[in-house]
Amino acid sequence: MMAKIKLKNNKKYKTIGWREWVVFPEFSNFAIKAKIDTGARSSALHATHIVEFEKNNQKWIKFRVYQSRKFLYIETPIVGYKKITNSFGKAEIRPTIELKIKLGKNSWYTYVTLARRSKLTHPMLIGRKSLKKKYIVYPHKSYIMDMPNQN
Repeated sequence: MMAKIKLKNNKKYKTIGWREWVVFPEFSNFAIKAKIDTGARSSALHATHIVEFEKNNQKWIKFRVYQSRKFLYIETPIVGYKKITNSFGKAEIRPTIELKIKLGKNSWYTYVTLARRSKLTHPMLIGRKSLKKKYIVYPHKSYIMDMPNQN
């Protein structure tokens, strides 16, 4: 069930909850739970087994993500590094990748930093830049979007 809200500029916004399932369509529709955080500019993904390497004169990274006893290994170019102040107030430099994500029926590419989020409840955080001004977040609701098929 996805409601659409029209605001003054006649633009339609989709409504989502403060946490939603996010799918990686380019990686077998792997689904992961994400916290939607409009207070954060950037998106972050919990990654382990991180190895940076060079391929075709470009920096690449491979890493593992985990959700519900399922693992996904990703190998992709690094698009840069970003200085982030984490939720505990500590500044760190994180590798940044471009990742296609799907929320409900919509998918798009966004920049995601790789971080250690093992002490946090959700393995992914979706920041406001990734939402592309297309969503309104209901802070009192969760999982408004349909649950993805788990292969």
